[in-house]
Amino acid sequence: MNRMSLSREQVLKYWVAMLCAILLAGCAEVKLSSDYDKVTDESLTTIQQKTDDFIETLMTQSTTNKAAFSKHQAFYSDIDQQLRRLEFRVNAIPKNEKTVDLVKKIRLAILGEGKCTAEGTSLRDLHCMPANKVKGPSATALAICRLNVNQTISAALSLEVAKKQSLGQSK
Repeated sequence: MNRMSLSREQVLKYWVAMLCAILLAGCAEVKLSSDYDKVTDESLTTIQQKTDDFIETLMTQSTTNKAAFSKHQAFYSDIDQQLRRLEFRVNAIPKNEKTVDLVKKIRLAILGEGKCTAEGTSLRDLHCMPANKVKGPSATALAICRLNVNQTISAALSLEVAKKQSLGQSK
């Protein structure tokens, strides 16, 4: 019977190769979230700017007929469309659950659940409350709403910036 025998040197090379493979596998980068997405960053910035401009306009028109809910349906329609596009994009990116969750929160802060309700906490809910439908919300209520919207969008933008920075560090 002819047995194949390995020399000590061959066994040592085998074990060194195995050890190197294990070490390299252990050093492999594990990605827990998606990469930075420029389009998401730009979309978030656009939504923030449009919403901020809209709230500023409402604040200057507050308590006048110009601030009536019925006169600002185009804004709500436009923001809904932009959010739907952003939601589609962030949902299509793998390992992007944190951004998906933040975009949902942005929708809730601006548009709410989709129906005008007195209990709602969104900008649209505030605007379409019976007491605010005709002459708009008070400037104080709008300022508070602006803070809520901006904080929510800021959290999503901060996440994208952190992704961008980590991408730069890994290169």
